Amino acid sequence: MEFDWHFALGLIGGLLALGAIIPYIKDILHGTTRPNVVSYSLWAILLSISLLAQLSAGASWSAALIIGDLIGTTIIVALCVAGYGYRKHGWGEKVCLALAILAIVSWQLTQEPVIAIMFAVLADAMAAMPTLMKTFRDPWSELPTMWLIIALGALCAAFSTTIVDPANLIFPIYLLLMDGLIGVVALVGRNIVPEPVQEV
Repeated sequence: MEFDWHFALGLIGGLLALGAIIPYIKDILHGTTRPNVVSYSLWAILLSISLLAQLSAGASWSAALIIGDLIGTTIIVALCVAGYGYRKHGWGEKVCLALAILAIVSWQLTQEPVIAIMFAVLADAMAAMPTLMKTFRDPWSELPTMWLIIALGALCAAFSTTIVDPANLIFPIYLLLMDGLIGVVALVGRNIVPEPVQEV
């Protein structure tokens, strides 16, 4: 039987995305990290849109990354609802919600899943900007391991695809760049700022 390295890379990407959440959950349960239920709920919606759009366009093994990330994100939403998160939201979350709705509507009107994925990526990037800026100001507020592991999973997912088209590559490449950037900012920042920033 011939070894299917596309399947192997896709599976590794999905497992890395799911496994990356374990240390993050540990930090949440210890009270070190308090995720925003609004942001993570939006991310769950955006991942769902991307997954459905990719499946409708003809998914490859790269979809395993989105599945793993979606499961992990949903677990975090459940923890937030259970009392481990906070519910603050601002204009950024409202813009993300509007873009998510626009993604769904445009997809249904045009029947073009790639458009839905691009809107989902744009909305996800909007949601990630506050986290990126927060990490730059206080690198101890985010766990670099989680972001870097998901970025590695995204790299595996990008190479796992058997269908080289925008529908299968846009989201993995985006996650590789964005999550990798947040992870590097947190990691480098912790070497510059040796102690966690104290709230005043």
